[in-house]
Amino acid sequence: MKSSTRLDSALFQLTPTRTRCDLVISANGKEEKIASGLLNPFLAHLKSAQEQMAKGGYSIVLEPEPGSDSMWFTKGTVERFVRFVSTPEILERVYTLESEILQIEEAIAIQGNNDMGMNTVEDYHAKPVESIEGTVARDEYVYVALMFVFFVR
Repeated sequence: MKSSTRLDSALFQLTPTRTRCDLVISANGKEEKIASGLLNPFLAHLKSAQEQMAKGGYSIVLEPEPGSDSMWFTKGTVERFVRFVSTPEILERVYTLESEILQIEEAIAIQGNNDMGMNTVEDYHAKPVESIEGTVARDEYVYVALMFVFFVR
């Protein structure tokens, strides 16, 4: 299959543990396996794949919307996406972001147990704070609250 071939679909065939996958592309009745590996890096970049994963099953199908201009949905585009997602820097970044999110959630839970009486970032967002200049904008307060969580962590 040429790099410029327009695809009918891209299929992630998942392993029974749903942590690894084979990426198979399909065009004009022909199929070609172009990648295999961990599923998580792909999920981090594909909202529709995350939604399909949440529904269960052992495959994720990506297809262009019917009637849309799908000139971009080519083998070359999918190959570039696979290279982007598979680079060590991207894999490290996905892992780092996931671990930082978990740490923040834990810090927020711990924060909820202290004497401030706050449970989540949403609580910070809902309560204005007085400053020397007057009331701090809610967005600024959320920023301050998140900075505090980072400091606590």
